[in-house]
Amino acid sequence: PSVPAAAVPAPAPTAPSPQGSAPPPLPSVTGQAVATRAPSEEPAKGTADQSLRIGQHTLDVLTSSTQVLLSGSRRREHHTRRRLLMVRELQTLHRLAEDLGPAGAELAARLGQTKDVAAALHREGKLLFNEEQRELTMLSEEVQSLRMAPLEVLFAQYPRMIRELARDLGKDVDLVLEGEDTKVDRSVLDALKEPLLHLVRNALDHGVETKDQRLARGKGPKGRLTLRARREGERLLLSVEDDGKGIDPQKLRESAVRKGLLGAEQASALPDLAAVDLIFQPGFSSKDEVTDVSGRGVGLDVVRVKVTGLGGDVAVASTPGQGTTFEVRVPVSLTVAPLLFLEAGDERLCLQAANVASARRVGSTERTEIAGKAALRVDDEVLPFASLASLLAGAPERAANEGELVLVLKGRGQSAAVGVDRVLEERTQAVLPLRGLLGRSAHLAGATALADGTLAIVLSAAHLVAAAWGREARVAGFAAQAPAERKRRILVVDDSPLTRELVVGMLEAVGYEVVSAHDGAHALETLSAERVDMVVTDLEMPQVDGLELTRRLKGHPTLRSLPVVIVTTRGAEADRRRGMEAGADGYVTKGDLVRQDLVDVVARLLP
Repeated sequence: PSVPAAAVPAPAPTAPSPQGSAPPPLPSVTGQAVATRAPSEEPAKGTADQSLRIGQHTLDVLTSSTQVLLSGSRRREHHTRRRLLMVRELQTLHRLAEDLGPAGAELAARLGQTKDVAAALHREGKLLFNEEQRELTMLSEEVQSLRMAPLEVLFAQYPRMIRELARDLGKDVDLVLEGEDTKVDRSVLDALKEPLLHLVRNALDHGVETKDQRLARGKGPKGRLTLRARREGERLLLSVEDDGKGIDPQKLRESAVRKGLLGAEQASALPDLAAVDLIFQPGFSSKDEVTDVSGRGVGLDVVRVKVTGLGGDVAVASTPGQGTTFEVRVPVSLTVAPLLFLEAGDERLCLQAANVASARRVGSTERTEIAGKAALRVDDEVLPFASLASLLAGAPERAANEGELVLVLKGRGQSAAVGVDRVLEERTQAVLPLRGLLGRSAHLAGATALADGTLAIVLSAAHLVAAAWGREARVAGFAAQAPAERKRRILVVDDSPLTRELVVGMLEAVGYEVVSAHDGAHALETLSAERVDMVVTDLEMPQVDGLELTRRLKGHPTLRSLPVVIVTTRGAEADRRRGMEAGADGYVTKGDLVRQDLVDVVARLLP
């Protein structure tokens, strides 16, 4: 629990408090967030700052070089084992020569000498290898320590920002910060800025009530927002917790039906936990209006995409009327991680060890079912079961076999049992990011180099758990015999031939099938005859413009669930708001087309 300290910032300078006493907390007023935190020791006055700034690029190069050395050392380990095999072969030949009697005496003597020299070389080589491994491991750990920074760097921006947002929203909020001294990789800090900021804004806008609303519900006048951080092994656990109105699962079910995401029967059968998880669906919101604080046409799906891109997962727990907690789990480092190497068929794959709760053999009494599908009883829980081959290679679903090896995986606040052929070893080494189309594959978290120089894929445990529960599609195409996935089809609508061809070329370059229309009326004709998965439209066009096209699509009984992205030269907030109010799921300015903005938005809405 945090200890109250002075409000941040103080409205006016105050005299220093007596030695050993903390300054009294300042009262909160409407629109001011008061930050409290555990007191930290300040450096003594006059102490020189001996820190040295090192650029992120320099650290990345140093880390990469260290990992190259470690990878080379692991390849030398392979040669060490080959030398040992040679020594054993010489021992066998020496015994055979001795069995020849006097005729083989000279050969036996020479083989004995060669064997002794080879054994000595092997011992010396092994000692040198072990020494090299120790020194390289120490070097790697030192480099990793240079990359670490406290979360205080990230948390420092929130008191002022939350105070200003609270003022704009007319709310009183106490901000509590815990675990600011928790250290993580600087690249993780940078990657967490956007998703954590979105969660904080979401809590203020959608979660914490106004003073009058809180008093009407029997609560205190001031809301409470807690940012908490702690280490769990090689994972960082970040939580954003508010004591606001919570999330109503029934409203989310109704919203999903209105948006055409679920049928009425599907929605009514959806458990509360799965219903709350709907907020991570692209373009999904239970709130009708778009706000300047957390709306902007960007939903919580962006948070999940960013976090899973870090090899982590995000989960939500909420009690209506009491509050909501978002939990984000990510690796402490993006450069190295403990990996569990395993075999599935002929493939050698990896999982981040932090996502593996346990490994076990299936007992005769542990097999059961959930809603007619295979499941296992694990430590008083019933978990869905799926073989890794069925999740990745399209193999038929089946029940677990008695004695089969299963891994209990954790992800998105849930667990699942996944059957594997063989677990090879656990080893800490570099995780390489994936680029291009592979980088957009939700089931892939990265790659790592093996001792023979080949690469092994690092799988996303969060995606496997979701697939085992049936919330995400299983991955077809991992095996050669798996059927090819249908290309997603996008309709591009723009009256400018140059812009239209530019957008078409960008989308085709990353694997989408694209058709085009020269205005909104032409687009409606095309949609009446052809099936597409998304519409990317210009805003200003003759006859039917982008806003009118979006409204017609969102009001259509069969096309309303079709994602719509507006691409326009108008980047003002008022124009963006008009697009979102019309029902657009994404908004990209044409000046950003040279970057990845459009491709990233499309990939997010068509996962």
